[in-house]
Amino acid sequence: MDIIPWKKVGEPSVLASGYGKSFTKQDFIDHTGKATDFYFFDQPSWAIVLAVTKGGNVLNVRQFKQGADDILLELPGGQANFAGEDPAAVMRRELLEETGYQSEKITPLGWGFMNSRNSHTKFFCFLAEGCEKVADPHLDKNEQLDVFERPLTEWIRMVEVGEIISWDSCITTMRSLSHLGFRITAI
Repeated sequence: MDIIPWKKVGEPSVLASGYGKSFTKQDFIDHTGKATDFYFFDQPSWAIVLAVTKGGNVLNVRQFKQGADDILLELPGGQANFAGEDPAAVMRRELLEETGYQSEKITPLGWGFMNSRNSHTKFFCFLAEGCEKVADPHLDKNEQLDVFERPLTEWIRMVEVGEIISWDSCITTMRSLSHLGFRITAI
């Protein structure tokens, strides 16, 4: 079967925006030739990092997440301050601001879509090795979080059994494993 891309019609209409996010409507002609409205939720792209200390522990942050309406445990990360900010620069800045740690070695692990159906937003995955604490965290006025270190194998177990529910944290962990000497095999 040939998959036919939908064709955009006109310019998107911003229906709502705030806090760096936007909700827009775009008209399309779908694969059947029918005119269709489609809605997008977008925000600045972000970077996330599996940060491993010199002692072999993973840095975790625990903070309230409004969408989940809960306090979640996840990997450090954050949004770009403006369009075009280099994802590696975002990762370095957020790692230092949120945790006070810096890394000796950084490995880019690719990117993914927040939600490929209705968002253009991407998240960029990184592995940071040899992390050391060099400063106290410096949080934005809207941030409140705790920083934890836990053994890498414990973090992997938590991802595997579903205790970690932020998909960007799970994907970043999975993409890091072979770089950390873990062998991934098909079942």
